[in-house]
Amino acid sequence: MANMDTTCPGNAIPEVINLPIPQNINVFVTTGTNASYQPMGVCCQPNVVQVADRCWLWCEVPRSYFNGTDGNGAGHRISSCVARMGRELNDPRQSSTFQMNTAAARPGMGSLKEIGLWVLALSGFVYVL
Repeated sequence: MANMDTTCPGNAIPEVINLPIPQNINVFVTTGTNASYQPMGVCCQPNVVQVADRCWLWCEVPRSYFNGTDGNGAGHRISSCVARMGRELNDPRQSSTFQMNTAAARPGMGSLKEIGLWVLALSGFVYVL
């Protein structure tokens, strides 16, 4: 079970931008002080669970959560994973947050919609020539 330090402000997770974590990656944050909290460890693999400000567990959202979906879908997937694993241990997370940083877009990759727009624009340009 993830222990809460008595000096932590409970379940109110601060804005992710105010936590001392990288701002150029997609992160999942939840309450807790124990980086070995099993639901986070399982759901964040292969990435490492870390503790920010002695009160918040966080990890970089694994790329596998983005397969076939956008940032919102990936956030829902990892949130569901942590909640499901927590319920199995009778310790559901009371609150969690997901931050999708647009700066963390995977180089050379775009959404299907973005790729389709580029193909359409390029084909129109070739047609004009």
